[in-house]
Amino acid sequence: MGRRKKDFNTSDGFEEWGGYKKAKVSKLDEQFKDESKIVKISDIFQGVAIMVNGITRPPADELKKLMAQHGGVYHMYQLSSTTHIICSNLPTVKIRNMGTKPVVKPAWITESISLGKIIDFRRYLLYTHQSISQPRLDFKVIDKPSTSMNQSTTNISPEKSTKICVESEVKSPKKIEVTSRSTKTASDPNFLEEFYNNSRLHLISTLGAEYKQLVCQIRDKHDGFFLGRKKLAATRGNTTNMQQENRETVIMHIDMDCFFVSVGLKSRPDLIGKPVAIAHARTARTANDNTENRSLEFAMYEERNGNIAAGASRVANLDGRASMSEIASCSYEARKCGVKNGMFLGRAAQLCPDLITLPYDFEGYKEVSNLLYQTIASYTVDIEAVSCDEMYVDCTEILRETGLSVSEWATHVRGEITAITGCPCSTGFGANRLQARLATRKAKPNGQFHLKADIVEDYMSDIPLSDLPGVGRATLAKLANLGLTTCGDVQISSLKCLQSELGAKVGETLVDQAKGIDKKPLNYYQERKSISAEINYGIRFKSLEEFWSFLQTLSHEVYNRLLDTGMRSRCLTLKLMVRAATAPVETAKFLGHGICDNLSKTTSSNQIIGSADVVFNEAKVLYEKLNAPFCDLRGVGIQLTKLEKPGNVDNALGKFLVKKSEEAGRKIRGKVR
Repeated sequence: MGRRKKDFNTSDGFEEWGGYKKAKVSKLDEQFKDESKIVKISDIFQGVAIMVNGITRPPADELKKLMAQHGGVYHMYQLSSTTHIICSNLPTVKIRNMGTKPVVKPAWITESISLGKIIDFRRYLLYTHQSISQPRLDFKVIDKPSTSMNQSTTNISPEKSTKICVESEVKSPKKIEVTSRSTKTASDPNFLEEFYNNSRLHLISTLGAEYKQLVCQIRDKHDGFFLGRKKLAATRGNTTNMQQENRETVIMHIDMDCFFVSVGLKSRPDLIGKPVAIAHARTARTANDNTENRSLEFAMYEERNGNIAAGASRVANLDGRASMSEIASCSYEARKCGVKNGMFLGRAAQLCPDLITLPYDFEGYKEVSNLLYQTIASYTVDIEAVSCDEMYVDCTEILRETGLSVSEWATHVRGEITAITGCPCSTGFGANRLQARLATRKAKPNGQFHLKADIVEDYMSDIPLSDLPGVGRATLAKLANLGLTTCGDVQISSLKCLQSELGAKVGETLVDQAKGIDKKPLNYYQERKSISAEINYGIRFKSLEEFWSFLQTLSHEVYNRLLDTGMRSRCLTLKLMVRAATAPVETAKFLGHGICDNLSKTTSSNQIIGSADVVFNEAKVLYEKLNAPFCDLRGVGIQLTKLEKPGNVDNALGKFLVKKSEEAGRKIRGKVR
């Protein structure tokens, strides 16, 4: 008898041997169903079926349990019904067999559970292009595009294909393979996905919103038991001798030190103590000379700012090949050389020749942020989330229950945060959020400071007015005309004079802040007031059809974000950045926005925006009214406002019904009398 031939199922890349494999898969599926009799916690992953490939953290057994607890399905083998493949890394031989199933990092599961809702898996994709030749790539420009574009806003010639060097993010001791491909702009169908996967500003805003929502959920579900607080109180014994300082409200401000750098140094401890910066570019020099365009653009910046000195400080000594990649975070060693966050890498390298750049580690930031919030939530839920690495905490009850002084509590919590996250933090304490925030500035780096009541006004007197929240450039200019630059100046100024210059409310608030008074309480329930998706990099369109396609993709993105919040919207605003008439077509920063005029227009209807198609159609109408040339667009954004929770009665209808109900009530009461 001849050997039985294997029957290959090419739809998922795995082989099946007759009925044996089917029987085995069926048996394993039944086993999962039996094991899923564990108490179900939620239905977060209803409709999701995962298959784990390779070693993951948490391991496969833990992921299997989590899926059972939260309504999902776990497959031992990849089946046609498998929706997602979970893995941390894949060798080339396995990438061939992945097919079209999304390959997602395990953090997608754990962080969805932490937030109590399923997160968009695209943020956690291991590979954005699942083929042997295109894993997820980090782009590095080595040759800028030549262009036949003229200064006209109507006739634009197509840009020539740009060759760039790409470096694979897959870590390997082997030599990095170099290939070439065309530069992606917003006209590429995959541009938006890759932009958000690699945008630090998108990460920061997204995580900030998620942690604000997480705090709300924790407070709603909390049973009042704080394990961390109980353990801490137990180590102190049953103390009833509360210290005087613990009887007053104490607000704590936590800020992680050089957050992005600190996370990066966890995998590069050899760089501790050296000047380090986080930036997209790996070198301070680009391959192309753009001196002429840069000189023109910088001059326009200075003219628009109305402050040549301020404009020159950002672009001083930058030649045509200096990198304009912005530094997101830098170590204190780099800061001693004059390097600052937001500075161009080219300028930073001039100030600090030994500066070392590290790439972004988005997954690392999320992991540390989760640990930070989980640690504090074990002591209290009186938390106001600010961002992924910053928060305010009312620790009054913690101090009362444990009997600790502010100093003792600060030392304890900072030590625990550092031990758990592997990153240092600084803490400031005061009677309100303003005092706590300004106290943290004195605490940095890696320290703590309590701004006590008897020294508040003296401490505040030296604080620059620019450090106060809500005091922007326009207000600072008005104050400078009055000869006021510090809080001490305002403390001895006339309230009437300030109010005549700034307005009654702003003037009063400024005097309070200058004295360290902040009447605004911590906000534990922060409801979203707007949802937006904006892009101001890579916006280059050669046809109106390309722009419509991009606008449609952006419309789906912003609508999906709206769905993630569980809110609905009644108002849409389209925002455009349009190249200024005299600005160069090719910007100083490659594919950046350059000097632009900002345009915006808002819908006038008050109807519920019920789909991504509605978003697109409304945005399209607004664009046609703004009448901006597509070839001069350098930034596009869609913002949704007038948010409300589903189920709310329409405002106009609601008021009408309430009015009728009140009238009916009055009639009934009149008859009873």
